[in-house]
Amino acid sequence: MSYCVNCGVELDDSAKKCALCSTPVVNLNALIPPEEAVPPFPTRVVIPAEVRRRYGAFIASMVFLIPNIVCLVINLMFNFGYLWATYINATSALVWLLLVFPFLFKNPKSYIIVPIDALGVFLYTAVFYAVEHGHGWLFELALPLILVVAAFAFSVAEWIKHKKLDWPILITSLLLQTAVASFGIELIFRYYYELSLLPVVSIIIAACCLALVAFFLSVLKNKRLRAWLSRKFFI
Repeated sequence: MSYCVNCGVELDDSAKKCALCSTPVVNLNALIPPEEAVPPFPTRVVIPAEVRRRYGAFIASMVFLIPNIVCLVINLMFNFGYLWATYINATSALVWLLLVFPFLFKNPKSYIIVPIDALGVFLYTAVFYAVEHGHGWLFELALPLILVVAAFAFSVAEWIKHKKLDWPILITSLLLQTAVASFGIELIFRYYYELSLLPVVSIIIAACCLALVAFFLSVLKNKRLRAWLSRKFFI
């Protein structure tokens, strides 16, 4: 234990100068040189990953919130005949919900995030439906489409979480889910517009997906081809 010769404050073994008066420290009897001594506090602040995620989400939220408040205030102060800020506020809220909201969670769960995102997309669509005075398409077209896409997104998210699956199997499952979702989306459109329920576009999409499935299944069985792809594309 040593003390400053100028002000008498207690000095740490790693101190090169007094923390109070900045007097250089010269201790000829020190057993450990100041360069090798462990400092009493870290030289670099390390922020945990969880805190960084939430801090980044907070900053992004402020970036979204402040301009939207400004736009809304300007719109209310200088009325141009309609609430143009509604479009900006609704779009910003949806983008925030889809891109920033998941980072507020330490370990976001797909069964929580996907329903909330689906609800946000539905409310966003409902805003435009109300402003533009829509005629029946909100519940007959938009809501079924949102539900099908939400189910597809939930299924994809659950498959991606299985990190132990081989990448050919993962891609194959995603392709099959894409084919199934395309049938659902096309049938909704055809039912709403009173067209024939015989799918056309989804059959083409499914055929492409099945061709790719056949390719990736061959990759799964051919060890040499799989090793070459893994080496070339780092997968």
